[in-house]
Amino acid sequence: HKEKINAAQTAGVRKRTTKGEFPRLEESLVIWLRQCRGQKVSISGNLLKEKAKEFASTLSIKNFAASEGWLTNFKKRNGVVFKKVCGESGSVDDAVCLDWHDEKCHGGKHSKERLTVLLAVNMDGSEKLKPLVIGKAMKLRCFKGVKSFPTDYRANKKAWMTTELFNNWLLTVNGDMKRQKRNILLFLDNCTVHNSPSTLSNVELYFFPPNTTSKLQPLDQGIIHNFKTFYRKEIVKIVLESLDKQLLTANITVLTAILLIDKAWRAVTPLTILNCFKKSGFLKENQENLPILIDDEEPAIEPLLDISG
Repeated sequence: HKEKINAAQTAGVRKRTTKGEFPRLEESLVIWLRQCRGQKVSISGNLLKEKAKEFASTLSIKNFAASEGWLTNFKKRNGVVFKKVCGESGSVDDAVCLDWHDEKCHGGKHSKERLTVLLAVNMDGSEKLKPLVIGKAMKLRCFKGVKSFPTDYRANKKAWMTTELFNNWLLTVNGDMKRQKRNILLFLDNCTVHNSPSTLSNVELYFFPPNTTSKLQPLDQGIIHNFKTFYRKEIVKIVLESLDKQLLTANITVLTAILLIDKAWRAVTPLTILNCFKKSGFLKENQENLPILIDDEEPAIEPLLDISG
């Protein structure tokens, strides 16, 4: 499918006030925003920061940090106002709307694509199982000519994890462990679809008690967040490339998402994984000030991911 960038009335500049520390960079960014306005393309704060980083590199500015503080001050200096678009305040990210404070976007469309991802990893991060990606259809145009995926891929009408899909995944893992003559203990969320088939020989399951996942599940201590951050950054790169080519759509297919999921999962480091297990209490060690190495940026445009750990 094609992910549409929200086609809203967007970037313009009302009145500039004081200059920032990097006037050439900000002048270039304002010109770029005006160009986006001319294309009627909405821009989120995170896209703005990524573009600012590009300009900093082009202008050989080495001490620039596209922080939230810089973004706030840039908006004040240049009259940038973030506003919900498309009239769906809960489903669309903030976008730059400078001169149309009371108008709603009627041409934009939020992505209806949905993917669910299951992730599994061992405690020291030395072995990350291939992600299981669940989409809405097995036969897609973007899959034509593709013989294999870097992830496992399954599908159902809602792109949800089901008991059948989960049990099939478990049996596959069990078969892999049996061939390798290994036995593993697998920790799971107490979820209704996480039923255990009776035929497991090399995988033992342990379910976290109800309402404890946020503290006991290592993937919830930063692994999933780290993974999603890497994924979103790749999406931002694609969107920015589309904007630079003056395209109103970023060609983000399910195949693209699968490739980015694989890339993002490989980018999660063993150190991050180990520290998340420490924070969950798997290792008796000082749990304060452990570096999880995550990034809180939330780019605006991405195929929707549900992550299961």
